[in-house]
Amino acid sequence: LLLLFCSSSRSPKAKARMAVLLLVTASILWFGQSGAALQQHPFRTSLWKDNGAGESIAVDAGFESKGPKAQWITQPLDHFDAGYNKTWQQRYFVNSSFFDGTGPVFLCVGGEGTAIKSSVVTTGEVHCGLMMTMAAEKKALVFAVEHRYYGESVPTPDLSTKSLQWLSSRQALEDLSLFIVSMNEKYNLTSQNPWVSWGGSYPGMLAAWIRYKYPHLVYAAISSSAPVRAVANYQGYNDVVAYSLRAEDIGGSQDCLDSVRAAFAELGLLLATPDNLRDVENQFNVCDQRGHPLDVANNRKKLAEVASMAFTFQENDMACNKPGCNIAKVCSVMTDEARGQPLDRLADMVALASGGYCVDVDDSADVRALTNTTLKGGKARVWFYQTCTEFGFYQTCDPDSHCPFTSKPWMSTLESWYAQCELAYGVQDTAARVPRSNAHYGGDRPAGSRILFANGEVDPWRAASITTSLPHQPALVVKGASHHQWTHPPKPTDTAEVIEAREAITEQLNKWLDDMGNDDGRKPIDLI
Repeated sequence: LLLLFCSSSRSPKAKARMAVLLLVTASILWFGQSGAALQQHPFRTSLWKDNGAGESIAVDAGFESKGPKAQWITQPLDHFDAGYNKTWQQRYFVNSSFFDGTGPVFLCVGGEGTAIKSSVVTTGEVHCGLMMTMAAEKKALVFAVEHRYYGESVPTPDLSTKSLQWLSSRQALEDLSLFIVSMNEKYNLTSQNPWVSWGGSYPGMLAAWIRYKYPHLVYAAISSSAPVRAVANYQGYNDVVAYSLRAEDIGGSQDCLDSVRAAFAELGLLLATPDNLRDVENQFNVCDQRGHPLDVANNRKKLAEVASMAFTFQENDMACNKPGCNIAKVCSVMTDEARGQPLDRLADMVALASGGYCVDVDDSADVRALTNTTLKGGKARVWFYQTCTEFGFYQTCDPDSHCPFTSKPWMSTLESWYAQCELAYGVQDTAARVPRSNAHYGGDRPAGSRILFANGEVDPWRAASITTSLPHQPALVVKGASHHQWTHPPKPTDTAEVIEAREAITEQLNKWLDDMGNDDGRKPIDLI
């Protein structure tokens, strides 16, 4: 069912700051390698080698050579400085095979992942599968636009902090607005061809915001699993993780949550005791044990964080068939007394996720990746720059939260994240920038219309999204679902709740499109 809802001359203060900078671990490398969605960790590569529950969608291997070709549009590098005339080329795809001149225009918004594929305008991939289903029914013209600085749409020769100054959601929205104006002219589109923006995760944020900021260009938006409320200390992420571990309808239990808490509590105690470090290295199959990597404080913090990444909360595919690949299977491991004590079960979970490979806890490698400014090696810098300059979203594990992972010793702190922003970019005012983003976009209380917000019940990103309907902005929460599962192309194994979510979204958008021209633009008919 759908639920509505340092030098010696430095001062002591400077030395303390430098100590924090040198002791933080790089907690960010996920994104440069993922074409999916907002990840648990903003720059660290996934621990899972292959869990059978990822977000990639299989497509015809030969499609890229015979399907829609990439096209390019010239964009200003800086939309907000009329005196700066440098331009760049933004990549997009178009599918006009359904369009007869009378239908709507569907825009699949690109985000922070890898290069978009031409298949995004045929299968929809993971963000726009439902869009493509509706495109055929509505005879829609379909576009997919890549986000600046991601994929092949990189406007600068490197990823230095100076070059990243033009990377922001505000510049990206300006790109989209000019794209829409250009396509209206190119395809002779009129007001009878309403634009609908679609996206999941960060693209879902942009899909909503382009409707807010440019209501004369975009008629409606479908925003899925979009954390539109920027938040620096994102305790809510791990609070939802705790909720999911005990959710019985998806295979969780209180015993499971208690076991996870006990395992990470014991891991924290062992990491704080030097005499135990060799045993921990052995039990968790840490790489390069002869060098005693856990003697380094940053590496101990990284192990605790990497261990938490063995849990696949954002990809809770109920039909996956590999050990540990969804919450039910995680809990079957974590409550299995035959595996030993909770810490032994946690080590088994990490082993399952790592696929037999040793566990890399070398924090210095993460730091090198964060400070690598080349186009080839610096991809980890891109999304993390946006978190430092706009959104935060730092998944802390504070002692006063519901976080089930290691909070004693207290390692995953907000200050450690801020220190990484300073280390990577020299940004020292993230705390001030985050509320400015909410002031600009409205956070989770925006004023707008014809925007539908959909979230998964067990998706940790829902804690920063809109889960209760606002005036003319309906919201739904999909029971048992994780990160925008309903936007994926349909599968025979989809749950009834995911199928119902697609039906509800389709019905609402059809109603809005059918009512086009019959409402005053302020009072659309909302079914949800």
